[in-house]
Amino acid sequence: MSDLRIRRQVSSVTRGTDDDKWMNLRGTRDGAMISADWLTAMALEGRCFGVNSGTDTQAVTHNATYAATEPDMLITVPSNTTIIPVMIQTNFEDSDTAAVVDVVAVATSVYDATTTDTDLTIYNMRMDAPHTSLCQAVATVTSTSAATPLSGNFIEFWRGVAGFAEDAFASNITPTNELITRASWNVKDSLVPPVIVGEGALYIYMSGTKSIGFITAIWVEVPSTSIQ
Repeated sequence: MSDLRIRRQVSSVTRGTDDDKWMNLRGTRDGAMISADWLTAMALEGRCFGVNSGTDTQAVTHNATYAATEPDMLITVPSNTTIIPVMIQTNFEDSDTAAVVDVVAVATSVYDATTTDTDLTIYNMRMDAPHTSLCQAVATVTSTSAATPLSGNFIEFWRGVAGFAEDAFASNITPTNELITRASWNVKDSLVPPVIVGEGALYIYMSGTKSIGFITAIWVEVPSTSIQ
């Protein structure tokens, strides 16, 4: 029978300055173990990345209607790279036009990095950026130029809004449905996250007539050798 012992460190914490060294488990003074969340550990390692479609007050005009070949954000994952989506958030501005709205996210084994679009910049969630993402991110794919994600191995893992006709945009005095102005997904709500092993892609849709707003996506990215 093993004997698990924890060093109590609450107000005076010892922190190492290098890796690959044995150290004590840390706990509270009543013996409860303190552990870091896995996502926090990945962020500390510099393995978490994010991208914005629209920043500050500069919203983006997205596609007017849903089409599988026209995502409003497309993150392509090259071979030898794997990502796990962590968070997706969409925000509609009040200047939108009343219309049918669809907000969907699809993880797929389909890979298409040649599209008509607007390039986006991927940033590391650790501000000194010890690693660079190998993925590519684009916004508002047009001209049906992306391959449909609905083939191969795929899953629509999030449907934030399903063909909902919003009539309270454009400063309408009708009470606004707050569920449509913001829709979000996070990995802790899904129980089982999609794991996109490259080549593959993450498709995000935020369509609606004169759909104006913002999309943010955050993911963990590791070499595929970490899981294969």
